[in-house]
Amino acid sequence: MNRLNAGLENRLSSDQFSWPSLRSMYLTLVLDQFFICFISVISTALVSSVGEAAIAAVSMVGTINGLVSLVFTSLATGGSIVVSRAKGSGSAQDVRRAVGEVTGLCGAVSLALSGLLFLFSGPLVRFLYPNVESLLIEYAVRYMRMMAVSFIPFSVFNAIFCIFRSLGDTRSSLLLTVVINLAHLLLSLLFINGLCMGVSGSGLSYIIARALGMGLAVFWLLRHNVYHISAGDFFRFTKRITRQIVSLGAPLTVESLLTQGGMLLVQIYLARLTTTDLAAQAVSNSMLNLYTVPASALTALTSTVLGQCYGAGRYDLTRHYAGQFISLGRFVLLGTAALLYPFTPLLLRLYHASAQGEPIIRTSLSIAVFSMPFLWCDGNLPAMALRVTGDSVFTSAVSVLSLLMGRCLLGYLLTIVLRLGVPGVWIALVSEWVLRAAAFRIRMNGPGWREMEKSGGV
Repeated sequence: MNRLNAGLENRLSSDQFSWPSLRSMYLTLVLDQFFICFISVISTALVSSVGEAAIAAVSMVGTINGLVSLVFTSLATGGSIVVSRAKGSGSAQDVRRAVGEVTGLCGAVSLALSGLLFLFSGPLVRFLYPNVESLLIEYAVRYMRMMAVSFIPFSVFNAIFCIFRSLGDTRSSLLLTVVINLAHLLLSLLFINGLCMGVSGSGLSYIIARALGMGLAVFWLLRHNVYHISAGDFFRFTKRITRQIVSLGAPLTVESLLTQGGMLLVQIYLARLTTTDLAAQAVSNSMLNLYTVPASALTALTSTVLGQCYGAGRYDLTRHYAGQFISLGRFVLLGTAALLYPFTPLLLRLYHASAQGEPIIRTSLSIAVFSMPFLWCDGNLPAMALRVTGDSVFTSAVSVLSLLMGRCLLGYLLTIVLRLGVPGVWIALVSEWVLRAAAFRIRMNGPGWREMEKSGGV
């Protein structure tokens, strides 16, 4: 262990960050991500206990809800990169302005999108799933409308959550995560199990928990910061900062829209399968999220560290940390797979998997888990590194094209045409990782990435 710690100290310490500080941030982010994922697993399991129809309905509209939430997340991510750059440059005024603009912009966008989603949820679900049984339609519309309401406080909470991460204040982001997710879990237990409200109970728990989280996030940001941020900063916009947020966030937002559009196509062809297949797909996705927790935390750390290095003009360190984090991520995922995979039977019992659905889940999960250590980080961490340096358009194009060629086209051929069922989607997902990894590797080996110093950036 001492030799490992010494090796990481040698590889990751610099005049910008020390290994102990990086380790502290990373471990906090792991706890943060694990808590989010764990609560998500428990929530899915609670919905599963209501029956396959309930979890299938939640899965049906999960892609649509994901589409909306990713718009807020994309804007917040683009803004958090601006915040981390500002911190790296040492400008407290720029940090304060960026924080205010990101929060205000996300709040304004959420009002518009949530209103549209609430009004058109019924026609949208019926258009996308015309052949689905009426009970699933009823559950799906009800759940989507409740989620639309919850997105308004979520957008503000998520913006502040990303801001704390970008500033390196991972303890504050962890605090917010614990509060909102613990509240969601307790409320889910009350509404779903205690009051037997089913899908409505899940939606109501999201609304209340996210409102509570937003209130705490705003309070914590205004009372515990060294940049003298005030509520008035949420309504002040400057051309320079706004342009930076939009230039980084807009490509990511478009990518999110197109990506979720592609996922809708996946959901549409999956709707041809049985309710058992749909439930197995939802459970498999939820379980996979648990495996990606340590790597997702490393992705968040990549954004913070590379953003501050890039903002400080240390392009050599930007490249150095990108390469080191990708290599580290492979070993992290290998250890995660070895640790978690033996507990698959226990997790399946937690999800109340049916006898027909359990083999589908095992096969699907195995396809992904045994591929992740070699492909996931190479297909995801470089994307964050490239975005931090301003190469957002290329990154978004690769992400969308790989999805269309992978899960959309190849997934349809394997799942429907060749009748492999749900495992066909997971084979296509691994193919998608391969395409992303290859494209990003070529880009990072190109002259733009290797010669940042000459042009002042990518």
